[in-house]
Amino acid sequence: MRKITISASSLSAGRNMSAQIEFIQRVSNFGADAYHLDVMDGKFVKFKTIDYTYFNQLQSCSTLLLDTHLMIEHPEKVIGKYLKTGVSIITIHYEAFETVEELLKVVAKIKKAKKLAGVAIDKDTDIKVIEPILDKIDLVLVMTVKAGKGGQKFDEKCVEKIKYVRKLNKDILIEVDGGINPETAVKCVKAGADILVAGSYIYNNDTYEAIEQLHNCVK
Repeated sequence: MRKITISASSLSAGRNMSAQIEFIQRVSNFGADAYHLDVMDGKFVKFKTIDYTYFNQLQSCSTLLLDTHLMIEHPEKVIGKYLKTGVSIITIHYEAFETVEELLKVVAKIKKAKKLAGVAIDKDTDIKVIEPILDKIDLVLVMTVKAGKGGQKFDEKCVEKIKYVRKLNKDILIEVDGGINPETAVKCVKAGADILVAGSYIYNNDTYEAIEQLHNCVK
């Protein structure tokens, strides 16, 4: 089976910098492959979290790949700030743009900066919207919960979205975010996922055991 990346979500650690540093160091020591930087502006989604001003300090605390998920309004206005950070992946939401043309302009800027460009599809958005742009992006983030809040229940219907994307493109990276635990991880990987984002499951359980269980369940 292909290698699966376990990306620990920053959302569970909140906006406190000390908590973020403690969490990223903990998941680094206990086997995570990446750190998923959930950025919320309190406008696109209800809550507000960390932003680019935290990134350099977090990067100095860990060698984990940094995977950024922008849940913000008008990402085109601030994308330059994120391109200057040391993150490897920047994912923008399909729903944050009025037109596909505007979205693709931001995708082009991300790629020009030598970072992987991802597009997230929220739980209630038809996955078919991704088809016309699939050859222009590096990653699809399938949300299996409504964007903006941790600890939600995994929506089983979203497994079909993963299968749909994988059928269209066997090589593109597929990331899954929301309600990930050993049981749902198996379903996502079988459907074609490459990257599993886990927040509450890792944060609320023994960190080492939680990450090990996620790695083991997809072997």
